[in-house]
Amino acid sequence: MKKEVSIEFENEAFKGWIDGKLAIVKVKCNAFFSLVDIDISRRVLDWFDLVSKKDDINVILILNEKGCLGRTAYEVFVTEQTGKDIKKSSKSTISEHDLVRVRAKEINILNSFIRATINYNKIVVSGLNGTIFTPFFGASLAANFRFASNDMTISFTHSGYGIHAGGAIPFFLPKYIGLGITNEFLFNDCEVSADKALSLGLINKILPSSDFDAHCITETRKLSLLDERFIRWTKHLATSYKEELIKFLREEEKHVDQYRELN
Repeated sequence: MKKEVSIEFENEAFKGWIDGKLAIVKVKCNAFFSLVDIDISRRVLDWFDLVSKKDDINVILILNEKGCLGRTAYEVFVTEQTGKDIKKSSKSTISEHDLVRVRAKEINILNSFIRATINYNKIVVSGLNGTIFTPFFGASLAANFRFASNDMTISFTHSGYGIHAGGAIPFFLPKYIGLGITNEFLFNDCEVSADKALSLGLINKILPSSDFDAHCITETRKLSLLDERFIRWTKHLATSYKEELIKFLREEEKHVDQYRELN
């Protein structure tokens, strides 16, 4: 029997609650494991659907515990999934065979979250705390606003594992910083500080890492005061690229299918 979805809930992976006109969900543990767990990820997508039907909620705020979206968490996840010790420091790369096992669910489910964010008819805010690995930062670019802790770092280190940049990064980044700088991030192993991300326009505001969640909620409450109809119309116009994005996501999923055929 399918479990009933509630806006206010808590389990090992996520916590969801209401704050006035805000619906808040927080990622609590290594998000890569949660991402490939079909039951957990489906419940969070159902949570999005439930919130979208609430007329008294204007904004979703997505938060994360430090460490759960970072490079180290990814290495732990891949090592457990493949049985091989994958570490960037030892220049470990992921084989084509392991790539299918590790990335197929990851990409398909993450792309579902990106579609939900874009299709959601209200404001979505991403609060980025600590180190954020490539695919999760890419997914955050589907949100309308990004607030970052002052010690936030974007870890564009996917190339060190021999994998392409997920989270629709190749689609979103050129819209923010142009193709030239995008290619630097796509093909070179690098990390970007919060200050640099702000100067590039990749995030909207830097907030203190101390009590970061509280600062995010305070900032997001300001957005929740906007008129619901104004939000709906403005978001519709601001995401006129939606069909182009859907086409991109389908192409990425085809690439994963090609890896599967090779194995």
